[in-house]
Amino acid sequence: MRSTRACVAGSIPRNRYRYLDSVNNASGYINHDRLSHVVDGGDVQPGTLIKRLLEAGLSASPGTIRQEDVTLPESVDWPQVCTIAYRCRIAPVMYQCLRRASAPVPGDVLDWFRVQHYETVARNMALLNDLREMLRWFAAAEIPTIVLKGPALADLGIGVARVSSDLDVLIQGIDRNRADAVLRRHGLSVLPDPPHDYHVRYSRPSSSGFRVIEVHHDIFDRPRSYRPDIDGIWARSQGTTLSGIPVRVPDLADHILLTVMQLPHHHWAMRLVVDLWQIALRWRDHLDWPGVLERAGQWRMRTLMRSALHALWAMFDVPAPPGAVTLSSPCGYLERMQWRAAKCAIVEQLEHPFHPRVMLVVPFLLVDQVTRVPAILVKRSLGIGEFPDESPVTKATRRSMEGVAALPAIGRVLLASIGRSTLRPGWPRS
Repeated sequence: MRSTRACVAGSIPRNRYRYLDSVNNASGYINHDRLSHVVDGGDVQPGTLIKRLLEAGLSASPGTIRQEDVTLPESVDWPQVCTIAYRCRIAPVMYQCLRRASAPVPGDVLDWFRVQHYETVARNMALLNDLREMLRWFAAAEIPTIVLKGPALADLGIGVARVSSDLDVLIQGIDRNRADAVLRRHGLSVLPDPPHDYHVRYSRPSSSGFRVIEVHHDIFDRPRSYRPDIDGIWARSQGTTLSGIPVRVPDLADHILLTVMQLPHHHWAMRLVVDLWQIALRWRDHLDWPGVLERAGQWRMRTLMRSALHALWAMFDVPAPPGAVTLSSPCGYLERMQWRAAKCAIVEQLEHPFHPRVMLVVPFLLVDQVTRVPAILVKRSLGIGEFPDESPVTKATRRSMEGVAALPAIGRVLLASIGRSTLRPGWPRS
């Protein structure tokens, strides 16, 4: 078997990545709106296989080993599975799922996943040390702080297996200058990123690279008009402990909404989907989905929240009460189109991550007022680019070409949404 480490490191020939494309024999295009079937024998795309392993592992009790029986096809391209898991940043949680599932996995594949898991655990321990240190600095300066995402989100969901690259905290706007002085005094410097309206990124070198801290004084999404209630987040925040560290975190509903709010920015990344999946499983008896959806409407992101909840129960069989199923189901053609586009973005993440189409455009479709979509797309073409040295002309051309490349896949989404098939559970089909 080809080395999985070499596969993820990118040392395999470029044409080897042709396995990522599911080619429709009739029309010759890459299918970006459905996953391949898992069958006994023959090659198989990774998406449905990863889904099957995640379903078995995430639904099992923590600490169980080989309790869930998972049947695998006779022929599995494990380097491909490893590549997709690494690209989606879910390799550590996949290791937990493989341990809980009774599946015939080659030894070197399991070893590779084990290494990814324990490297992530080590990085998360380092992040917790950084968090403890930073909170001590802010406490000494009497700067109230809420911990966002990262360790706080991991504590709600998948724990130490969650991949995090930085720390995110929320402070009050009046404390921005004092927080800046504290961090600079302890050796952190502002990263030369494009300026943001609501946060500043700081970093400092460490033995394992750079430690990054993102300090928010507000949270919003200007292009899509998502507007969280910051005063409400502060009022509802709760005290808890993370690995013995006293912290203040958002309440459960705010945690969920802040995670869902990241989906468009990260193109429906599977890492975030798994976060929501595990939170929905672990906290099912405490979740008030109608209340979450009501708050989402106040944040101007009810459409996004409903489509995310629909994807969880329709695509991954995440338990949801009948009322939540009803509230999250699409109503009318436009919502069927939006819901299907979101599901197709998840499919692309699992099967075509190196050939994105729908996922490039769908972040700008999931808004409460669909009439704003054309203006959002125009502003995107003219807005700040991902690359600081990119000229406005180059940026506009690149983004326009991305939109053109997405048109065939988006066209299939528009046509498929004419029917009511989007209401049925399962993966989106062409």
